[in-house]
Amino acid sequence: MPSKPVLSDTDKEAIRQKLEELCEEYWTLQGYKKTSIKHLCEKAAISIGTFYTLYPTKEDLFFDTIRKIQKRLTEKFLDTNKNRQTKEGFAESMKELFREYDNKPFLYNVNTPDFQLFISKLPDEAIEQIKFNSLDFFRQTIHTAGLKLKIKEAQAYGIFSALLSTISAKETLCVTCDYLAVFDFMVDKLVTDIFE
Repeated sequence: MPSKPVLSDTDKEAIRQKLEELCEEYWTLQGYKKTSIKHLCEKAAISIGTFYTLYPTKEDLFFDTIRKIQKRLTEKFLDTNKNRQTKEGFAESMKELFREYDNKPFLYNVNTPDFQLFISKLPDEAIEQIKFNSLDFFRQTIHTAGLKLKIKEAQAYGIFSALLSTISAKETLCVTCDYLAVFDFMVDKLVTDIFE
């Protein structure tokens, strides 16, 4: 009986990266529940056995995927604000974040049955790791952007949180207008009133 080929660390990392890319794509298209390990393995051209040598469970792959997305978005948001330390740079980063939310509803709509099914299968420590402390992130972003608030921090945070939450109204808005243009208009106006 021939022995199974041994994967190098480089091979394992390449397969993990491919699986996480596929996971993000299919999670966005069809959700957690409908994304099967079998289908992901077929798309990645690996065996199911290889999958389970890299990820003990389906949830481990989804957990790693959401952590990678959160890291990527955080870095992109901070980089935009670091490289463009202006109100316009802050507005640009908000627009980029809104568009990511638009493309990946599971990033903001964590109350869907599909997302709750995923969360219910995670251990408590994993749930804590994917919780996002948005107030601390808001503070860090303002510091990185070198901006000063005209209003109280809590009020500014609340305004931007409410603004981002308009993504949940996109189905209603898109009937009568371009909801992305509406968001862009609002964020452009608000940054001038919120920052010095």
